[in-house]
Amino acid sequence: MSNDSSFSGVPFVLPVSFKFSDEDESRYWTFPIEPIVSIVGKNLITRRNVVKKDEASNLRGSIKERWSQDDYEITIAGVFISSDGEYPESEVRRLRTFCEAKKTIDVKCPLFTIFNITKVVISSFEFPFTKGQENQMFTIKAYSDDAHNLLIEN
Repeated sequence: MSNDSSFSGVPFVLPVSFKFSDEDESRYWTFPIEPIVSIVGKNLITRRNVVKKDEASNLRGSIKERWSQDDYEITIAGVFISSDGEYPESEVRRLRTFCEAKKTIDVKCPLFTIFNITKVVISSFEFPFTKGQENQMFTIKAYSDDAHNLLIEN
């Protein structure tokens, strides 16, 4: 369990922190209120339908040729709440810089660590209408991003 706490003193269990990959390690920004994090994984399976040798043998289904793992689909949803009754503009602006960036984001979260997720790219984001001037909800959809070496030397 982390020793970090939200602005209201509630202990974080799964804090989420972002920084741009080209920034210094000390530049991580932690969400002020712990968001809800969901991870969806998927296997990619190449299937082939072939004619079976013996029709009477009751063999059915496809031949599975190859398995690989797809990117993890990540959803981060939460709310910013200002303690002074004003709109949480600075938090919204900070999150917007990550959402609109066209580059990889380094992430830290205990749940991400379990799945070896250290980098994400944000595919969509939403700041919906939120009741109360001091509140702003958000939802981020992202994909895990692993470094791939695409150059092959002979």
